[in-house]
Amino acid sequence: MRPLGFISNQKTAALVQDTSIVWLPLPKYDSPSVFSRLLDEEGGEFTILPDYKVKEIRQYYEYPLVLRTEVITEKGSITISDLLSLGETVVIRKVNAEVGFKVLFKPVFRYALYRPIIRNSRFINPKGRDCIAFLHSYRGKVRRKDKYLWEFSEGDGVLVANYSSDIEHGIMSERGKTLTANYEMSFDETVKFWNSFDIKEVEKFRELFKASVFTLLGSIYSSSGGSIAAPTTSLPEVEGGSRNWDYRFTWVRDSSITAIGLLDAGFVVEGRRIINFLFSLINFSSKPFYFPLYTIEGTIPPPEVKLNWLSGYKGSKPVRVGNAASKQIQLDVEGFFVSAVYRYYQGTSDKVFLRDQFDKLSHIADWVSRNWTLKDSGIWEDRGEPRHYTHSKMMMWIALDKVGKMATALGETDRWSESREKLREWILTNCIKGGHFIRYAGGEDEVDASLLSAPIYGFISVDDPLFTATLDKIEKELVIDGVFVKRYKKDFMGEAKYPFLLTTVWLARVYLMLGEVSKAERILERLEEVSSPLYLMGEHMDPVRGEFTGNFPQVFVHAEIVSLIKNMGGGELKVS
Repeated sequence: MRPLGFISNQKTAALVQDTSIVWLPLPKYDSPSVFSRLLDEEGGEFTILPDYKVKEIRQYYEYPLVLRTEVITEKGSITISDLLSLGETVVIRKVNAEVGFKVLFKPVFRYALYRPIIRNSRFINPKGRDCIAFLHSYRGKVRRKDKYLWEFSEGDGVLVANYSSDIEHGIMSERGKTLTANYEMSFDETVKFWNSFDIKEVEKFRELFKASVFTLLGSIYSSSGGSIAAPTTSLPEVEGGSRNWDYRFTWVRDSSITAIGLLDAGFVVEGRRIINFLFSLINFSSKPFYFPLYTIEGTIPPPEVKLNWLSGYKGSKPVRVGNAASKQIQLDVEGFFVSAVYRYYQGTSDKVFLRDQFDKLSHIADWVSRNWTLKDSGIWEDRGEPRHYTHSKMMMWIALDKVGKMATALGETDRWSESREKLREWILTNCIKGGHFIRYAGGEDEVDASLLSAPIYGFISVDDPLFTATLDKIEKELVIDGVFVKRYKKDFMGEAKYPFLLTTVWLARVYLMLGEVSKAERILERLEEVSSPLYLMGEHMDPVRGEFTGNFPQVFVHAEIVSLIKNMGGGELKVS
C-alpha cells in the first residue's frame, strides 16, 4: 500500500495518498465521508493529475500536520502542500507547478451513496442541504473540461474544497459573496497555529516522536476535548477479511492512553482537556462509564450498520459505521481512566482539580468494589462469551489502588483497601496456571499480550517471578522476530493473523523497565523503519510485507510511543 498522510484541524481529518485526498468525512471526524476512494474506487476523490509521466513522489511534513508532496515528472515538478484550515471545514491545497496538471474533484455524499447535484462549482447533496464547492486562486490558466475535471497550466496558487452544512451558508451564498475569504492567509495562520506547539527535544527517534505527538494533537475534537481512536473506518486487519470496524469515536481506554501520552510530552493543558471530557461522561446511577465508547461530542454511540454499497478497502467487506462494542461491558476502562487522572496529579500536584472531581473518583472506586466479580468482553472487545479476563481484573484493582492513593493525598480515607485485597487475592488464586498469568480465569495456560501492561500500570513489579514467567511465555508464543507482538493466538473470529502495535510498544516499555534498553530500542528502530518517511502507524503490522493494517493512524499506538521515548530519555521510569 502506498503511504497515507494524515492531516487534521481538530474538527475532522483527511487521508492523502500520493496526490489524492482519498478520505474526508465532513463536517466532523464521525460524519459521512464526501471523499471515500480509500474504501471504494468510485467513492469520490480530490486528485491532482500531472500532465506528464510521474517518475517519483516524495512526501514529508513541511510543518506539523501540513503534508508536502513533491511530484517529479519527465518535464518538471509539482509541489503540493495540504492542510485542513483551522476553524472551518475547508481543505487547502497549495500548489506550485512547473508543468500543467488536471484536477479531478468528485465528491460523493453519504459514504459514496449519493451523486451530487452540480451547480457551477458547487456540488450539492441531493438528499440534504449540505454542499461542497471547488474554488481556486491560481496564477496561471484554468479551464473546466467537464463537470468533475479542470485543467491547469504551470503556475501557483491554492485549490480549495469548501464545505457548508447548508447551501445558504456557504462561500458561494449571498453572505459568502459579501464576506470574502482569503485562503492563503488561512493557510499561513493554520501553519502558525501548529508551529505554536513547542515540542521538547528528545535524544533519539526525534521525527518519530514529533509525528506521534502531532497525531495525538490531531486526534482531539476541539469543540469538546474528546479524542478519536483513529480517523478512519473499516480499514481491515487482513485484506479481504471481515475484521473491519469504525474507530471514529472516543473510547475511554484509548483516550486515557492518549491523555497520558500528551502529559508525558509536556502538553498538560491538552491532556487535561481529554481528562475533563471523560469526567463529563461519568454517571452515578450505574457503571461510571456506562459505555466503553462515546461520540466525540459525548453522546450515546450510534448502532453499528453495514454499508453494503461500498466494495471496501481492496475488497474487504463489510464496511461498517458505528461500533457494536458500545453494547459490551468492558471492566478495564475505569482503571485506564483513573491512571490518566493519577498521572495528571503526579505531574502537577493539582489538589484543587482532584478535590473538584473526587465525588466521581469515589463513585468509580465504590462501583468497582461492588462489581469486580462481573464478567466482561475485555480489552480486545471479544464478541463471544463474556469471561473473567485477567487484564480486566488487574485494571479494576488499579482503579481501586490509585483512587485510594489520591484519597490519601487529599487527606481522605482510603476506604477501598479491603475490596482491593480481596480482588488481588482472587486474581492470584484464579488467574495463574503453570507459574504465570493466563488470559482469563478458568482457561487453559494461554497468555494474552494485554498482560504486558501489568507492571506498566503498577499491578506487579516488572521483575516479580510471576510476571517474568508470563513475559517468557508471551515471548515464546506471541512475539514475532523478537519485535512484533500478537494480542493472542485466536478469538471468536479465528486466528489473530497480524501483530498488534499497542502490545508491541508495551513489550518495549517492559524491556526498558527491566533495563534491557537495547531490546526496547530495537523495537523502536523497526517501527521507525517501517513507518518512514511520515512516521505514522496503523493498528496492526504485516511483518512480511512491512505494511500496516487496520485503521490508520492508530492514536493509542502513537501515545505509547511518546511515553516510551520520553522514558528512554534518562529520566525516572514512570508507572502509569
